[in-house]
Amino acid sequence: MSPLPELNKQSPIAVVAAGRLGSSLAIAMTEAGYNVAAVSSRRSDHRDWLNSRIGDAIAVESAQTATNMANIVFITAPDAAIEEICSIIEWRSHQAVIHCAGVLPLSAIDSALGSAAETAGFHPLQTFPSPESSDRLRDVSFATEAEKPELRTWLDTLATDLGGSPFPIVSSQRAAYHASAVMACGLLAGLTGLSAEMWEPLGIERSEALRRLIPLLRATVDALDEKGLPEAITGPFVRGDIKTIMTHLEATTNKSIVTGNAYAALALASLHIAKEQGGLPDSGFERIKSLLSSEK
Repeated sequence: MSPLPELNKQSPIAVVAAGRLGSSLAIAMTEAGYNVAAVSSRRSDHRDWLNSRIGDAIAVESAQTATNMANIVFITAPDAAIEEICSIIEWRSHQAVIHCAGVLPLSAIDSALGSAAETAGFHPLQTFPSPESSDRLRDVSFATEAEKPELRTWLDTLATDLGGSPFPIVSSQRAAYHASAVMACGLLAGLTGLSAEMWEPLGIERSEALRRLIPLLRATVDALDEKGLPEAITGPFVRGDIKTIMTHLEATTNKSIVTGNAYAALALASLHIAKEQGGLPDSGFERIKSLLSSEK
């Protein structure tokens, strides 16, 4: 393959298929002094918004037009669309093509290799609720992957300049990494939803229960941040309170068999962490483990 041109902050960048992640990334890179030359979006109203927010960058409809203006191209589309978008763009040598998906291997953008472009991955371990979430890129981890050392170094520097910290990943590790991210984010939100629905016998709707649970969630996250594991875990599993666990299993199963199974499976999977606190004797651990296993 042809060598990449020197990569620095002045290297022209394009962000293709800029939704919530792409828009936030483009804004953050511009604010960090990087040369974002073009951003693509199929929505005219979003292009107008991007033009008002991203310095000298030009917001265009065509991914190809944006790509033609850059040496470094970030594809920030949903995972299912990345491979197709990459395959229809006419790449050129000396370009770096970077996908921002957590789970996809680099082979998803292999079509760019046929034009002697280089490929890489750059995934921020964060969720982006809106296109104006650029501030959420600070203090987060970035999974970076690239065959070319100079491209990997550039991505690591970008992560640092955005206020985050990079770490290396290879394609074979991505499924486990992304599953971890979903467990800590999407599934945590879903679990909170199940928790809120447990308030129905009290005559309290889910939205109101959620409002009342939020302080507890915040305190838990604070404890994880300040104390770490296993100290942040509280409740009957660290105490070995079998009677309480039995009442929980009955209550969650009364809600639905699936909810009861979810409670038992989650408790069983994390029981070893609770035991690390030292307050749960081996005998209690085995009794709780047996009880939870019988519920699966």
